[in-house]
Amino acid sequence: MGEDSRPANRHARAVEVRTPTRLHLGMLSFGDPQVRSYGGIGVMVDRPFVQVRLRRADAFVGRGPLAERAVQFARDAASAWSLDPRAAAEIEVVTTPRAHVGLGSGTQLALAVAAGMRRLWCGPLPDGDDQQAFETAEVFEFARAVGRGRRSCVGIHGFSRGGLIVESGRFVPPRSEASAPEFSPLVARVRLPSAWRCVVIVQRDSIGLFGEPEKDAFRALAPVPRETAAELARIALMEVLPAAVEADFAAFSAALHRYGRLAGAPFEPVSERLPHAVSTAQLIELLGELGVEGRAQSSWGPAVMACCESLDAAGALVERFDALKLLTQYEVMIARCDAQGATLRVLQ
Repeated sequence: MGEDSRPANRHARAVEVRTPTRLHLGMLSFGDPQVRSYGGIGVMVDRPFVQVRLRRADAFVGRGPLAERAVQFARDAASAWSLDPRAAAEIEVVTTPRAHVGLGSGTQLALAVAAGMRRLWCGPLPDGDDQQAFETAEVFEFARAVGRGRRSCVGIHGFSRGGLIVESGRFVPPRSEASAPEFSPLVARVRLPSAWRCVVIVQRDSIGLFGEPEKDAFRALAPVPRETAAELARIALMEVLPAAVEADFAAFSAALHRYGRLAGAPFEPVSERLPHAVSTAQLIELLGELGVEGRAQSSWGPAVMACCESLDAAGALVERFDALKLLTQYEVMIARCDAQGATLRVLQ
């Protein structure tokens, strides 16, 4: 992918990319070669978010949180696209969610950096508006370059256009994930009502599984029983999605909680041994006692989402946490359900 033949001043010299955060509410199935693996449900929310700035440079330099990871993602993209060896970038990670707590920060950061490198070095600015969103095919190209989407693709689909995401998963041959299709197809995307809010709650000083321990966990876990996968698919397609489309908050919340509990069961042999397992279970129970029906852990945790029908309801929930003196134990933030995905802005 060489530089475009149009005048050089049409190429961006500096860009900023901002992405929503991914909450993953559980997989439909994994481990059975006759059933699609790693599909599931997720929600994109606008807080916390990834914000990175990239500027053309002759060498890779990074600063800010997770700067070393950001630089490596940029190098991976440059290599994948066979860019000129002098095609580098100064990268500033302005803000990013905590890593390895269930918020998908690694994938969003990787895609954001790849998007920035693509705009800086692989093509001219679009005519007209200097801010852009991303189509799915382009995001797949980013993911391919930086090695993301090997299991769940909720964050990849969510990077493009946001929303409530349902993905199907992929058929994975036994002992041969490398030969599986690259990305899990998108089944549905729904823009949740703008009035709804998600309170994101993350236990301080705790992380979930990632890297080699996560890979080992998937190898050790038994396949999801087919009857469990079938029931999860039924809840996703016949309860969660219709309630979201019809803006039925009560039905959506109840279905989301049922889905999360059932999806978490196959992971319990591993997840019950995590340091935050007991406190997360207590948190989800407390949310129920506080009247929050729509609640679920994200990925391996410790992040938990609590669905609220309005900003007032979300604010009241945060006030209850404050009154119970829980804000020293948990980071708590009120988020909107994102409906646009990542955006790129050209900097002057």
